[in-house]
Amino acid sequence: MVWVINGGGDNMAYITVDGRNIYYEEYGAGLRPTLVYLHGGPGESCLTYSYQARKLGEHFHVISFDQYGVFRSDAIPEEERAGVKFHVDLIDRMRIALGIKSWIPIGHSFGGMLACWYAYKYPASTDAVIYDCPMWSALHTARAMADVLYPYYVGRGNEEMADVCREILLTPISPREAFDKVMYLEIDDGAREFCHIIKMDAYYDYLDDHIEEPELPREAREKYLTFARKLREEDDFYENYLVYLKKIKKPQLLIVGEYDMTCGKPEQEWFCEHLRNGKMVTFANSAHLSWFEHPKLYTDTIVGFVEGIRK
Repeated sequence: MVWVINGGGDNMAYITVDGRNIYYEEYGAGLRPTLVYLHGGPGESCLTYSYQARKLGEHFHVISFDQYGVFRSDAIPEEERAGVKFHVDLIDRMRIALGIKSWIPIGHSFGGMLACWYAYKYPASTDAVIYDCPMWSALHTARAMADVLYPYYVGRGNEEMADVCREILLTPISPREAFDKVMYLEIDDGAREFCHIIKMDAYYDYLDDHIEEPELPREAREKYLTFARKLREEDDFYENYLVYLKKIKKPQLLIVGEYDMTCGKPEQEWFCEHLRNGKMVTFANSAHLSWFEHPKLYTDTIVGFVEGIRK
């Protein structure tokens, strides 16, 4: 069942999948192929991607949605288990409910983990896959962040945080432990500048200029806390999905910022070395939000990749 929030050229609607109401946005209806945006966070929502989805919708059919348990979609009940593979299976059932034969997942950050597993498990429903500053492994991401932040903490004389980084980098730590510890690291304004992370004022200005803020109750915004906790309770959040990239036969594009701390240099090098069907594009002077920092380049890169594989 689908019900529309407002009509016009771009639809904002809900679709019911297995009794769960999922909020989605649709752009470029009637065009082909279909791209589906898988947001990061975990639990970020698709709201901040609306402008980019609209621009891509000038070329392709685009579906962008709040993952189950996030923002405008139904909350995850406390008794329900909802890991990575649960969400991927639900995403494919949403594809079926929308009447889409196949599509191209675009996975940003944590969404890159979803995109990778989706392309591996559902090859017949995947035309290609695009990774945008992806998280493919909780352990690799924790180490990439610790590697970048370690010299900052040493330079500031913050031995407590430096010790956490050393433990993540130099000990045989489990992925769960490493991710828990990297979430403990202090990211102050100095660290943000050291790591080339975008200034929040500029980010909020971008949102104000390009995206209409929805009027929603506070609890809608807080759902992501349960969503993120549910994910981190499941073992499949800590798998190394990098190994599945070699098993995906469809074309793969990796977009990564020069200073991104989620997809580290070892993963980038592995991607380039092992994937004959893979292409990597690095955005200079960019960190984790490539679609915000270089919006036109981001659109042009995806359009060029998709048009290229269709020839």
